[in-house]
Amino acid sequence: MDTVLNSDFDVKDWRAFDVERLLDKHNDKRLNAINLIVSENRMTRRATAPLASDIQARYAATFYAGTEPAQEIIDLTAALARKVFRARYANLSPISGNVALLSVVFALTKNGESVGRVPPFFPGGGYPLNYEAFDRQPLPLPFSEETWQLDLEKTLELLDREKPPLVILGSSIVTYPMPVREVADLVHNYGGVVAYDGSHTLGLIAGGQYQDPLVEGADILFGSTHKTFPGPQGGIILSNDEELMEEIDRYSNFTPLNGPTMICNPHLARIASTGIVLEETKWKEYADRVVRNSRAIAKVFLDNRIPMHGEQAENFSELTYCHQVVTGYDRDTSFRLRDLLYKHRINVDGFMRIGTSEITRLGYDEETAVKLAELCVQVIKEDVTGDVVREIDDLIRSHQEVVI
Repeated sequence: MDTVLNSDFDVKDWRAFDVERLLDKHNDKRLNAINLIVSENRMTRRATAPLASDIQARYAATFYAGTEPAQEIIDLTAALARKVFRARYANLSPISGNVALLSVVFALTKNGESVGRVPPFFPGGGYPLNYEAFDRQPLPLPFSEETWQLDLEKTLELLDREKPPLVILGSSIVTYPMPVREVADLVHNYGGVVAYDGSHTLGLIAGGQYQDPLVEGADILFGSTHKTFPGPQGGIILSNDEELMEEIDRYSNFTPLNGPTMICNPHLARIASTGIVLEETKWKEYADRVVRNSRAIAKVFLDNRIPMHGEQAENFSELTYCHQVVTGYDRDTSFRLRDLLYKHRINVDGFMRIGTSEITRLGYDEETAVKLAELCVQVIKEDVTGDVVREIDDLIRSHQEVVI
């Protein structure tokens, strides 16, 4: 469905525009189901509270009177972010991961320059930003569909030859860590910058479970705050490099008397909510459970001959190191199976990726994840009995509250 009102949709009586009814319908579809969407998560009641408070309609700039408490919220949340991500600098202004990415690109490249990136989707899985729309040229890094990783040798050869000023590692369809150290060593040698898109893995990085890009050589870590990071929709940029962050801040921080750049208002409510998430989440325990649950599901799928991306990777002992289990079905089959699972109240995306972040927050452990994977296999193989329906319903009813 388009994000704008379809011209064929005619509301003859505006009193029939019942948003509350539609929200109830949404809650029924999403909260009374098993959500395995890799790019979503569940928030606590405490973390969602600021989103419905008075601060959600207020501006942040000190130009306005009465913003002292808001400034304290921003400062405290930034301090928490620096602590959790072990970084010297944190910028909370981007209102999405996409805006965080654009802030980095505009700050560190010029018109016509190229940006090294993981190619989007198949083969690959990088974020499909339309660089050409912003007068930048994407430089696709060589990617192996067989191992579902960058071809490191060819990637280093390409970067050494082309020398793009900015290289962005990280991916939307991801199971393995990126070769940050090797890429950073080469890029830094010719004076370039390495940024890491942690939109999908940010919560796992916080928990020390996934790779730590800033330690491994990345100059910048950015991402969205609503995937493995279980917060509101928004963005964040982190770094240990003061000069780079000052340049990025020029594009992403609003100074009212000089005019806006990428962001006019950073949305105070989501910053307050992000601060609560940073403070309340048991990062290590949460991240560890997410990966354990992913591996439990991956093993069941592999044992049942479900095709998986990365099966031929010999340099890693596990099929996944994060929240994603990525099946290897073709596009038409993936969409058909997505719709089939949806009929049985299991939500996945059109790539048939299985995400474990939300179910982990709701208390799934490895044993429960195995049971869920077995139920998914039965649905995929169209072997659905009354017991399968009852067991899915039992899982939904027994996992309704955030417990970690």
